[in-house]
Order: sequence, then structure tokens, then C-alpha cells
Amino acid sequence: MSLKEELRGRSVQELKQMLRDEGYDADQIRGVEKDELVDKLLILRANPAEEDEFPLPLYSNCMPQFILRAIFLAVILFFTFRMFMGHHWNVLLLLLVSAVLTVRNIQVRKEKAEKRRKRV
Repeated sequence: MSLKEELRGRSVQELKQMLRDEGYDADQIRGVEKDELVDKLLILRANPAEEDEFPLPLYSNCMPQFILRAIFLAVILFFTFRMFMGHHWNVLLLLLVSAVLTVRNIQVRKEKAEKRRKRV
């Protein structure tokens, strides 16, 4: 039995549950015939959505890791800059680095969102 026949043998609710398991919002699917839903599932199974390995800034994949990496980066930069300049310039440069990283991360998130929109 082929995958297409197997999917056709399932109910619409089971097909929608498969979509939920893949990470899609199946509640938005209305007015679609079962054959169309089966075809979409076959396409999704053939071309699975890429999962972002590092969804957070600083190549982090969870919030505690992001917080630890941000603290580590701030301490290293503060200590390194302290050797070369005064306290006020050090804090200013640390804020500047943080601002640049924040702007970069916002741009990366916008690019990821744009790719997701094009893919769907």
C-alpha cells in the first residue's frame, strides 16, 4: 500500500492531527477536500520544513543558554576593554556592542520570518 492510499484511508481529523504534529495550524484549513489535504500532506512529507537549530541570538537554542552567553560576552568585553580605556568609555563601548548585536538579531529574525512567509 502506498503512502497516498494510506493517507486516503484516514479520516480528515487524523490528517489534520498529522498537520498539527508537523507544526502547522490545522484549524485554519477549512473548505478543503480530502484529496487536496492528502496531496498537501504528501508535499509536506516530501519537503519537511527546516527547523531552526539556533532560534535565539548568540547561537543559543534555549533561554538559559542565551542568558549565560550574554553574561559571559558582557563580562569578557568589559574586562578586555577595561585594559585599554576608562570606565565610562568601557560602558559606552559595551552598550554600543549590545546595540549592534540587537539590531543584527532583529534583522536576522525579519529575514527568517520573510523566508517562512515565502515558504508557506
